[in-house]
Amino acid sequence: MNRLILLISIFILLVSKSPAQDYDKIFKAAEEALYLEDFETALVNYEQLIESGLNYGNRVFYKAELCSLLTKYQNKPINNFLQYEVEMIEEDKFYYYWKGRVMMRKYRMQEANIAFQNFLSTKAYLSDEIQAEARRWMNWVSNAKSYMDAPDSYEIHLLEREVNSEYAELSPVYFMENEELLFLSNRDSNPSEYQIYHTIHEGNRKWSEPTPVYGQGLFLRDNANIEVVDQDGRMFQFRSVKGGDLYYSEPTGDLKGWTEPREFDSKISSTHLGSHFFINEHEDRIIFASDVGTKKKPNLDLLQSFRNHETGNWSKPAPFASNINSDFNEDSPYLSPDENTLYFASDGHGSMGGYDIFKSEFDPATQAWTEPVNMGFPLNSPEDEIHFKMNPNQQSGYFTSNRLHTLGDYDIFFFWEISKIKIEGRIVDTDTGQPLKDAQIFFRPYEYLDMYFFSDLSEQGKYHAEIPSNDKFKVEIKRNGEILHEEEFEVHAPDGDNTTHIKDFYLGEGEATATHQIVQHVINTTEPDRGVVTEEMLIDELGTKFRVSNRVAVRHIYFDFGTSHLKDESLPSLGTIKNLLESNPDLKIEIAGHTDNVGDEQANQVISMERAQSVVAWLTSTGISKSRLIAKGYGSTRPLASNDDETDGRELNRRIEIVVIE
Repeated sequence: MNRLILLISIFILLVSKSPAQDYDKIFKAAEEALYLEDFETALVNYEQLIESGLNYGNRVFYKAELCSLLTKYQNKPINNFLQYEVEMIEEDKFYYYWKGRVMMRKYRMQEANIAFQNFLSTKAYLSDEIQAEARRWMNWVSNAKSYMDAPDSYEIHLLEREVNSEYAELSPVYFMENEELLFLSNRDSNPSEYQIYHTIHEGNRKWSEPTPVYGQGLFLRDNANIEVVDQDGRMFQFRSVKGGDLYYSEPTGDLKGWTEPREFDSKISSTHLGSHFFINEHEDRIIFASDVGTKKKPNLDLLQSFRNHETGNWSKPAPFASNINSDFNEDSPYLSPDENTLYFASDGHGSMGGYDIFKSEFDPATQAWTEPVNMGFPLNSPEDEIHFKMNPNQQSGYFTSNRLHTLGDYDIFFFWEISKIKIEGRIVDTDTGQPLKDAQIFFRPYEYLDMYFFSDLSEQGKYHAEIPSNDKFKVEIKRNGEILHEEEFEVHAPDGDNTTHIKDFYLGEGEATATHQIVQHVINTTEPDRGVVTEEMLIDELGTKFRVSNRVAVRHIYFDFGTSHLKDESLPSLGTIKNLLESNPDLKIEIAGHTDNVGDEQANQVISMERAQSVVAWLTSTGISKSRLIAKGYGSTRPLASNDDETDGRELNRRIEIVVIE
C-alpha cells in the first residue's frame, strides 16, 4: 500500500511540474528570439506566458509590449511600455537600448538619442558589438532628424486598404496606360508564401479588389520580386534553378491575364543571378543584389551582367561600381530608361535607419557614377524602404515600406514630385500685442502629417519657410516642444510661382477661450432689417412663419484652438441646422461669424469669415445646396454686449449666428 501511495505521489509531482517546465522552455525561447531580434516569434512566446497565468513578473509584460512595438503593432500607444521604466532600468540593462529603438520607430528622435546615450553611459558591462550597434543607431537618429527637418521635394501616399493589408505587400509594378497595378502579397496563402495580385485604379484613390494572378507559382520572401519591361510588356521573375534563372510571362489580353512562365535565356544561369534583380528595356543588362559576405556577416552588393549580342553569352557578374557598394547592404536596384540614373536601397551611405532609397547619376565626362545621394524624407524613413520603381514620367512611382502608420508589415506607397513656394510672416501674441519669440512654426501637410516644414522665429517674431504649393496644412506653433497654437491653413499657388506669400498667425488667451465658449444667447440689439429678439429661440423655429426674429446665435459649435477646423462636438448643432434646411427647402440663410474685440481687428475679421465658411462647407458636404448658404465674417463689429467683461460680454460676442435671408 505504501509503495502504491509513493508511486501516485511521484506521478502527481511530475504532472504538476510538467507545465511549469514547458513554460520555462517557452520563456527561454522567447528570450533567445528577442535577442536575435526575431520579435514576432518572441511576441508569440511572451503572450503564451502571459496567458498561462504563471508569475514571471513584469519583465514578461514589458517585453511583450516591446516586441509588439517593434513588429506590425508599432502604431499602438507606448504608455504600457513606458510604465515599466522605473522597474526595468534596474532589472534589464538593455532597457535604454530598447527604448531608443522604440522612440526612433515612433519618430521621437530627441528621446531616442537620449535613450541611446543613457544606454552607452551605463556602468554595466556592455559588449563591443552592442556598443557599436548602439552608436550606429545614434548615427541613424542624427541622420533621420536632419532629413526630417528638411523634407525633400516629394510627397507620399499610403495606398488604400483595397491594396494594402495587415500582411506584406511587395514589389509593386504599375502600368500607367491601363492604370493597373501588380504586386506580391502573402495575404491569402501560407504566410511564408507570396503570390502575384492584380488591381485596377478606379479613380478617386480607389482600387478594385485585388485578384490573384494564377499560374505564376509561389514566391518566398527572399525572392519576392517581379519586374516588367515596358518595351514588350513581359513580366520577369526569379527562380532558384541552375544557379539562378529568369522566367517571363506575357500579357494575354484576356481573363487569364498572363501566360505560363517560361525560361528567358538558358545562358543566364552562368551569371549566378540573385533574386532581387532589375532587367533593362533592351533585355541585355541585368543588375542584381548578391551576398558577397560571410555566413557570420552577410553583405549584399550590387552586381551586373551584360549580354553579348553576337554570341548571346552573358558576361561574368562584376560589381556595379566601387562607390555604390559599401560595407553594408545594397539591394533593390532600379535603372532609369536612359540608363543614366540608378536608384537602389541601402542601409549604409548615411541611411536614416534600415534601408533607404539612394540615387546616383552616370557622368559621361568621367564615365563614372556619382556618389550616392539619400533621397530624403518623406520618401525614406527610420524603417525600411525597398522595391523602388519609377513610372514612365520619371516624376512619380511606387515603393514599399514597413514604416510607422502602415497597416501591417510592408505596404505599398505612391510618391510624386512636388513644387515648393516661399512663405513668410510673423507670429503675434494677441494678449500683449508683441511678437512671439523663442518658438517654432511647423507646417504639416494633411496628406502626410509625419512630414513637416518648419522655421525658427526671429526676435521680431518672423518666420520664413518653403512649403509645397496647392496643399492643406496643419499649422503648429511650438515652444519647448509644447504646442501653443494650432490651425488649418491652405496655400494655392501655381507651380513655378516665385512670389513669396505672406501669412501672419495670431494666438492668445482670448482666442483660446473663444474656440471653446461659443454659446447660444438671446440677441437684444435692434437693426432696421433684422428685427428684435426678446427671448431665446430654438433653431428649428427659424423655418416657421411664427419666428420672432430672423436670426439666432447657435450654441455648441466648436473649433480647434485658433483655427476654423470644426470639432466633433459641433455635430449635434450642425445636424440641427441641416434638419432646418431640409425641412424648409425654400429657406436661404446667412452663416455669420463674430468675435470679441481682443487682438488685431483684421485677424478677427479673417477668423470669423473662415469659421463661417467651415460651417457652410460642412452643410454642403451633407447635400445642402450652396446656393442657399452665404458665409460672412463680421469680426468684432457687431457685439451683443460690452467687451469690458469676459463672462457677460466677450464670451457672448464670440458666436456663430444663423440669419434667415429668404
